[in-house]
Amino acid sequence: MTNTQNIQPKEILPSAEERIAWFAEYEKVKKVPLVCKKFGISRKTFYKWWKRYNTEQRSSDSLKNRSRKPHHNPRATPEHIIQRLKSLREQTGFGQKRLQLYLSLWYGIELAENTIWKILRRSGIDMKETKTRRRKVKPHEPLLPGDRVIIFVKAFEKQVGKQKYFYYAAIDECTHLRIARIYARHSTLSALDFVQYILTSFPFSIHYIHTPLDNAFTSIAMSRSRTHAFTQNLRRLGIKQHIPTRKQSQSKLYAERIRQFDSPEAFISFHFNAHIDAERMVNNYLFDYNNNQPRKEIGMMTPLNKLRTFEQFKDIKEFHPKKDTF
Repeated sequence: MTNTQNIQPKEILPSAEERIAWFAEYEKVKKVPLVCKKFGISRKTFYKWWKRYNTEQRSSDSLKNRSRKPHHNPRATPEHIIQRLKSLREQTGFGQKRLQLYLSLWYGIELAENTIWKILRRSGIDMKETKTRRRKVKPHEPLLPGDRVIIFVKAFEKQVGKQKYFYYAAIDECTHLRIARIYARHSTLSALDFVQYILTSFPFSIHYIHTPLDNAFTSIAMSRSRTHAFTQNLRRLGIKQHIPTRKQSQSKLYAERIRQFDSPEAFISFHFNAHIDAERMVNNYLFDYNNNQPRKEIGMMTPLNKLRTFEQFKDIKEFHPKKDTF
């Protein structure tokens, strides 16, 4: 003998026409108890629909059955965050994992991966096509913008104000475009902040970052450590990191190759009364370097003109990273 569950019949709600009949009867008898007894409804039900009927100017549409779903969800994702997520997806084509990371790092917005996936799916975006074939850079293959970026760190020879400052620079190997910031400390935190600045300043995505053999970027004690905070952050961003070994960094061939991108900055030896003066000097230098100075390494073109030779960047009029507070 099998146990069967008692299945209750689904409640059948009155139609709008039936409710109109309640009120038509009420207009005749003017007594609510008689109307309730005749139609088998409670007084609470009668008064609920009578109030709605009169509030909406006795429209028959006011008597139609409505969804019991809440009209407002206090835990719903705000519309401005949804729009920012959609625009970031359109600009980058990233999946939910990298979108979650970028929203957290750039905008301080914390969303679960599942939430991001649901929002984009509701917007009609096919999330199954988020993965794209990553470009693999071969040794003798012509570079594209963003294929390899080199980071340099230099200390100002004189104190800025009464504090020692450090100059962080990033150069794209293909176009020789350069961006830079100055920091009061040379540390992993400064290096992590500079990576975020690189990602938001260059007009192209970054695939490969070349860093110096330095404790801010890797663990010198453990050759090419995979547990360093900087290395782990790049891995989360989907960017590969190259760190030279001690033998490579001391070789002449390596020094000659790096010298092609490490142009001397005269302002490193200047005296500045305040960091804002150093900041202004760096901004002016970068603007002139990227837009006006021809480089023999790229056929006597300026870095901006080299960038314009690629179809997707031909409309860029000038390259000038956004001016943030250092």
